[in-house]
Amino acid sequence: MGSTDGPSGNGEAGGDGSATDADPSPDRDGSPTVAVVGSYNAGFVVEMPRFPVPGETVTGSNFEEVVGGKGSNQAVGAARLGADARFVGCVGDDRHAEIARDLWDREGVDASAVQQVDDHTGVGVVFVDEDGENEIAVVPGANGRVDRGTVGGAADELAAADVLLTQLEIPDGPVAAAVEAADDAGLDVVLNPAPARELPPEVLSGVDYLTPNETEARILAGLDPDADADDEAVAARLRELGVGTVVLTLGDDGALVDDGATPERVPAPSVDPVDTTGAGDAFNAGFAVALAEGRSPVDAARFGCAAGALSVTEFDVVPSLPERPAADELLGQNDGG
Repeated sequence: MGSTDGPSGNGEAGGDGSATDADPSPDRDGSPTVAVVGSYNAGFVVEMPRFPVPGETVTGSNFEEVVGGKGSNQAVGAARLGADARFVGCVGDDRHAEIARDLWDREGVDASAVQQVDDHTGVGVVFVDEDGENEIAVVPGANGRVDRGTVGGAADELAAADVLLTQLEIPDGPVAAAVEAADDAGLDVVLNPAPARELPPEVLSGVDYLTPNETEARILAGLDPDADADDEAVAARLRELGVGTVVLTLGDDGALVDDGATPERVPAPSVDPVDTTGAGDAFNAGFAVALAEGRSPVDAARFGCAAGALSVTEFDVVPSLPERPAADELLGQNDGG
């Protein structure tokens, strides 16, 4: 399912550059193309006044069955923001897989490389409290069956892309294979390390942009998840792992972009959040699309912040993923346009 790791509003607008400092640079067929290798999950969302403590039962106020998975969410998000989005992953032989394929058809996501496997489609359960915060549990199912062969079978989809976007709701093998294939093809490689776990140095060395939230960044840096550490210091430690640029998402404080020169903070637009679930997916989709259009990393982070901010103004993940006109409008407002 989605995550809380993207910008979620209440930051000051602006920044010292336009969101369109660099003209879009379309791919070889005229559209910015983002290939996403990752997960799909059938989602079950429970709204409740507060989260239970161990051993306690809290009565929920609402229940919904939804679509999710970080990979699928980010592919749909990229498509809504104007990219030619291609999704690579696995689903089971069940009704949840049928719902997934209907979603991708409806949203214009090319899912021709998605494989059906002998397992249940991945499942995610999300609990949302009255403040819009969330807790998430995921059972991988078919997502655990994504392997190097799955990625190898999508060679054409990867070769035709401008940017590879992947996450960690699938095993290390296919993540490594996707990074290697994209790196060899000269694509920009974006790794959203969620949920955070240790990765081999040879994988990280092929990553151009690492996009953790504050908790994930600290875990990857070998710190306690809630360690009181300086963001710039944490980003610097992550760069030492071998990645090119760290884009640290800071919730309603926007994002920090560290490419080894002078770290730059990108504020988030000010919004009234109602549900932070999936803000990170919206940010990563926006960031990848902007990179595919030829924008600088800082400008791509600005666009990602706008997409992430818009996503928290509605409930659920996929319904909250913004369309391109809304993201452009919010970005223009906060750049003084």
